[in-house]
Amino acid sequence: MCTSMVACSGRDEGGKFKAGTYTGEADGFGGKVTVIITTDAKSVTEVKCEGLEETEAIGGAALEELAEQIKTAGSAEIDGVSGATVTSTAVKDAAAKAFESANK
Repeated sequence: MCTSMVACSGRDEGGKFKAGTYTGEADGFGGKVTVIITTDAKSVTEVKCEGLEETEAIGGAALEELAEQIKTAGSAEIDGVSGATVTSTAVKDAAAKAFESANK
């Protein structure tokens, strides 16, 4: 019975995610922040954070580090970047939305 339930979930056996690309958005310091995650069945293979209206030297500069933190963690549960608190929070929220889609 348990095997039947796993097979119906749409995930590969033993997989954590549905393979694909997922997007989440949240409000950052200067405007919308978008997180795009790409997964295979077992891991996050790519993360891209975009925030075109974030302050370039602070929030904008933090986006690459935040993307790396998400990829390494395999989730939205990251520390963020000191000094870019609003952008970090927005990226975490956007990533959580993307992961919600990847986990369904």
